[in-house]
Amino acid sequence: MPFPSKSAQRHKRAFQKRRGLNPLAKPFKPRKRAPKRTYRPTPSFSTNMKKYNNMNAEKKIIPMLNYNNGSPSSYLGDLPCASLSNAGLVTGALSAIVLQTGSTLTNMNAEMNTDSGQTIAYALGGFALTQGIGAGQLLGKYCKYTSTYLNTNITMDPSLLLNEIEDAMDATLPHQFRVIQVRARRNKMVSQGAQINDIGEPSLGYNLFLNEEGKPRGIISDMATTDAFTWFVNRQMWTVLKDERFTLAGNVLSRTSGSTSAMTFQSSVSQHKPSRFKKYWLPKPNTKVRYPFGVATGTTLEPVDFNYITHTIILCKNTSTGERPSFHWNVTCNGATAFIDE
Repeated sequence: MPFPSKSAQRHKRAFQKRRGLNPLAKPFKPRKRAPKRTYRPTPSFSTNMKKYNNMNAEKKIIPMLNYNNGSPSSYLGDLPCASLSNAGLVTGALSAIVLQTGSTLTNMNAEMNTDSGQTIAYALGGFALTQGIGAGQLLGKYCKYTSTYLNTNITMDPSLLLNEIEDAMDATLPHQFRVIQVRARRNKMVSQGAQINDIGEPSLGYNLFLNEEGKPRGIISDMATTDAFTWFVNRQMWTVLKDERFTLAGNVLSRTSGSTSAMTFQSSVSQHKPSRFKKYWLPKPNTKVRYPFGVATGTTLEPVDFNYITHTIILCKNTSTGERPSFHWNVTCNGATAFIDE
């Protein structure tokens, strides 16, 4: 008799189990019906749809102040550098400009301008909104920033020298720059003077750096010109976004006689560029932000749950060791913030 097949054996065991003839057989378990399939989008699909909606939503623009040279009144002109007297052996051995986002300067930046006796920090705006249905206005109280950028162009001042040896030396020396972009280490700190701790409030003028002894120093603290280029940023107070260095030299045209045909360019022009342009993409929140609009209409306000203040510090010294001034440059800048209604 041939050996029964596996199929026949299964049928036999199933028959015995139903009749109770095989106590060693496995208990019969009816097959569970498969659950009804429900649609649930994958995380990648949700992310792509969110990107698609953001790309196709109506974007609105919040422009920053336009510090460029132009004929309309909206062009505010270039920004001259501030000659500092706290570094080096002569006034202007170290020069600086601070570009701050936001409509008004923070208390500490305003104090730095007052203590130095000149304008170092400038407010650029870029986040103030008015509630309404017009162009560039917020419909409700919430919006989502899609991008924020800042255009900067540092340009050496061109000079025409007429047998002025001292001026020629100052203008032809290559100028070294350090650009630092920081934000204060304060969670959602946007109100002026808030959250002051026992070690002081973040201040560009007094605790931007840490010196060799670990003590806080700032832009208007007493220092050597090289200190502003070698000291580390005080990360206990600041979050560093950018820290870069480069060298520029001005276009200097000199003549050694009364004839204009004897004019010659200085050698530094061929060694270093006279200007530098860069676009900086500034931080933006991943979630929507709230504007504290009340019953009054027409009020221009800034967000309350996002730290929109970013400081761009531009420091400059020439290649001397503090004996020559370095104020032969200026800055033009503009920018904008794009947002969608939420």
